[in-house]
Amino acid sequence: MQRSFFKPASGRTWAAAAVLLLTALSVSAADHADAPRSTTDPASDITDVFIFREGGKLVGAICFGGTPAPNLRVDGPTGRFDPDVLFTYNIDLDGDARPEHEIIIRFGLNSKGESGVQFEGIPGAGAQLVSGPVERVLASPTGLKAYAGLRDDPFFFDFEGFTATIGSFNSTDKPKGSLFFNASRDSFARRNLTALVFEMDPSLLVPRAGNSNNQLIRVWASGDRLIK
Repeated sequence: MQRSFFKPASGRTWAAAAVLLLTALSVSAADHADAPRSTTDPASDITDVFIFREGGKLVGAICFGGTPAPNLRVDGPTGRFDPDVLFTYNIDLDGDARPEHEIIIRFGLNSKGESGVQFEGIPGAGAQLVSGPVERVLASPTGLKAYAGLRDDPFFFDFEGFTATIGSFNSTDKPKGSLFFNASRDSFARRNLTALVFEMDPSLLVPRAGNSNNQLIRVWASGDRLIK
């Protein structure tokens, strides 16, 4: 189920890679259960990377701030917008695993201690930086939207069904490999996380010659903690 990132979170207790087939609606990848060390730093721990079409634009998103499913999310505002963390969203147009576009996202504090966000390198925003307060939909001079803040976790997964399916291989009273997934049971429902979302001009993201599959563009993201 695709949810609009530019609509407010519902009040629910709210480095991966993705490939976009240009003829498809959306593709995503998820990483919700990292090694213990990375989950101790939720402000830089990426859970999902997305790219999809919406309203004639391409929309990219990085989600972070999760813990291994099915535990509760980190929902409080403290530490979610860490100025010492640098997020990079990479876009590869020719299939060589080197980005033609790098979107740099970082947080900062004003004199009142209020958090802000800055997006740099959004395709279609020109040389302009898109910046402003967190938890607010921002706009570039060309009309592209960007946002950083609380959102519904868009990842869908039936953890209960997965556990039961795996358990069936060791069961003595059920056929081995039985499937127990339930499409109406979402282990990530009623949870929130922090999302970095931005619109891009699709005319600037056309697969290039030499791409092994000229229908594909590839994206991935990193969250790096700056060393002082």
